[in-house]
Amino acid sequence: MVRNLRQQVGMSQRTLAEQSGLSMRTLREIEQDRVVRPRAVSLQRLAEVLNEPQLCMAAPAGGSLLSAPEYQVPEFGIRLLGPFAALRGTVELDIGTPQQRHLLALLALNANQAVHRSEIVDVLWGEEPPYSFQQLVHTHVSRLRGFLDRHRSEELGAPSIIRRSEGYQLCVDQDQVDLLRFQELSAAADAARQLGDVPSEYRSLTRAVQMYTGELLEGFGERLRAHPAVTDYYRIHLAATLRLADLAIGAGRYDDAVPWLRQVQRAHPLHEGLHSRLMVALAGSGQQVDALAVYTELEATLRNEFGIEPSAELRAAHLSVLGQGAPSWPVEPPARPAHRQGPVSPCLLPRDAEDFVGRSEHHPVLRTLTTSRSASAIGSASVVSLYGPAAAGKSVLAVRTAHASRPHFPDGQLYADLRGHTTEPLPAHTALSQLLQALGVGEADVPRSLSGCIALYRRLLVDRRTLVVLDNAADEEQVRPLLPDGFHTSVLLTSREPLAALEDARHFRVPNFTAEQARELLARIVGQHRTADEAASADEIVELCDALPLAIRIVGLRLAMRPHWTLAHMAQRLRDEDHRLDALAQGALAVRPRLEGSLAALTQADRGALHELACAVEGGFCTGTAASVLGWSPQQADSLLERLVDHQLIQPAEPGEETYAFSPLIRLQAREPQP
Repeated sequence: MVRNLRQQVGMSQRTLAEQSGLSMRTLREIEQDRVVRPRAVSLQRLAEVLNEPQLCMAAPAGGSLLSAPEYQVPEFGIRLLGPFAALRGTVELDIGTPQQRHLLALLALNANQAVHRSEIVDVLWGEEPPYSFQQLVHTHVSRLRGFLDRHRSEELGAPSIIRRSEGYQLCVDQDQVDLLRFQELSAAADAARQLGDVPSEYRSLTRAVQMYTGELLEGFGERLRAHPAVTDYYRIHLAATLRLADLAIGAGRYDDAVPWLRQVQRAHPLHEGLHSRLMVALAGSGQQVDALAVYTELEATLRNEFGIEPSAELRAAHLSVLGQGAPSWPVEPPARPAHRQGPVSPCLLPRDAEDFVGRSEHHPVLRTLTTSRSASAIGSASVVSLYGPAAAGKSVLAVRTAHASRPHFPDGQLYADLRGHTTEPLPAHTALSQLLQALGVGEADVPRSLSGCIALYRRLLVDRRTLVVLDNAADEEQVRPLLPDGFHTSVLLTSREPLAALEDARHFRVPNFTAEQARELLARIVGQHRTADEAASADEIVELCDALPLAIRIVGLRLAMRPHWTLAHMAQRLRDEDHRLDALAQGALAVRPRLEGSLAALTQADRGALHELACAVEGGFCTGTAASVLGWSPQQADSLLERLVDHQLIQPAEPGEETYAFSPLIRLQAREPQP
């Protein structure tokens, strides 16, 4: 019947789905009579769009959709709006442990999209995941699959969790997650507005706003409620409420607008546009005293706490209330789609390492990168800095983190290798030129001056959710011109020395691997069976390489390309200190140039002193020993050691101790004859 009615009015299936707010799948099921008892709310939506009395009679009493009850979940559904729950009809189901509840909530929040495993780990455990977190994630996913299988829906089937690359995806129908339903209604309202169909827009917005039952994911902690999807929901819900209020006020339906505006007023106590609409709606419904009270309270807060005047919009609403007349709120004409190319959303990130070994720094860095924007200075991008010894894996960690954070930065991910520890660092103007061209600026349009490039770069990024990765930075002077403005933009940079002079940056030191991490990387490259068969030799290789990630990778590649070599043979070659650095080279990868770059950053005097120390001391040493070896005063020796620590060339003293130590490979490099 529905299909015949749709064809009679010349409406496509997609148009009917959008205007009724149903998913394409649900509409197809109804049209093909595969649903024995369609839900009353679905028939109501179709009845109003098609204006068919018979469908209206089949729907429950209550008439217009504008007065329909709140959204009802299907036979099986997941509720995110308000207290989180999995429901079968109106019965709340036992999901299981708190970790399983958090995992299902995260997957439902990103329904029909892949969620990276690192994001799952961060939500479940924060900055200190357990050692067996990978197995625990697998266990929780398996239990959730069993839970979903036990609660299949005859109408829509059961949601399923599938593996996607290095994450998981919850596959559901639009009607099975209330947040998806809200997003669908919002999209239908936007489509109707583009077409100038105000009645359809009003219906969709009303259904979307009526779904508000409280805070999203009520009862969960900040790790989940700080998710960008939650922020997007509140932004979209506020915009939908304001637009619906505009339409209601424009139609003279003031009483309808007041409760919609009241329900979001507490969450946005300083939003002047919201309060302007609320004042007009209250006055229009005969509540002038309440309308004036709204103005008086907000005006006092703005003046006394912030020292600013009310906006022109708020003052205009106040004057209209004082005039005893609530004017028709100006409803904007429907926007027409602009036929022009949208902004460029580049992804310049290097390829992610397939043999990446998890490290404890990954999750706090990812969390800080994606949630620290609120802590940065107003108008400035947040900056996360990774620093540590040469060849410790900073760039690999930065690239992995950048890929994992891509959903948080949908407007693009920029990347520049600043070559800070080579003989020719990348000039800031050259780096900006490359980034501007990636953002769609023609080569001929790139400003010739550095100041012009900076201004254009910051103007392009100010309102975009973009990630900028600056790899291998030399110092603050090289980095500063590349820092964009914009509250939604973040910067992830790597350097050997901590760039402590960067204001508001969060700094994370990336140390060498632990012995266990180094063994895992070696096994991933050469094969688990080879390292298991020669476990003692594998441990010796890790020790001789000082667990340095680049050194381990080079050894692994050499062994992988020479299957006739044993690990014992490789360990024997590395025991020779005079030729160990020569052995740590494979193709374009080599440890010696990386270490040499660290030494090259020193002054000639400091480099000579480092050479003397490396040749004279073994094991740990104190400031007094260094002063004695160099013939310097204790104060001079202390200053030197602190400079060497800053350059990541020696390891600092442990708390409560006064000793320093060389890493084995740095010592070998420092002992070599000076140029």
